[in-house]
Amino acid sequence: MSGYRVGYIVGSLSTESINRKLAEALIRLAPKHLKFVEIPIRDLRLYNRDFDANYPPAGRALKDAIAAVDAVLFVTPEYNRGIPGCLKNAIDWASRPHGTNSFAHNRRAHPPARWQSPRRDPPRARLGESAPSPGCG
Repeated sequence: MSGYRVGYIVGSLSTESINRKLAEALIRLAPKHLKFVEIPIRDLRLYNRDFDANYPPAGRALKDAIAAVDAVLFVTPEYNRGIPGCLKNAIDWASRPHGTNSFAHNRRAHPPARWQSPRRDPPRARLGESAPSPGCG
């Protein structure tokens, strides 16, 4: 079987994040035909549409990194019953401007650090709502 490239985004900027450790464990346990590459979000400025005409290098790098993989894995903590601001910001950069949604060609997954049903786990449900589906934007 040929390789399948999976980009992963850790939704915490902390170097000691339990979610970063979870991502590392998932990579160690994954089948060998999966090739993982981290998609960094640390250097992204706060998104606003004034950048749409001229994306800064960090925003362009994010879109290019997502385009270079077959799937995106979000490994993220829960912050105040929602997704972290840094991850929402990255999703905004990747899905804009209108008509250039970087997630349109990828599959997406977001494993929980602790398991709950989506009804009882609002951050996972909101992440599914935040990352636009193929055909949107």
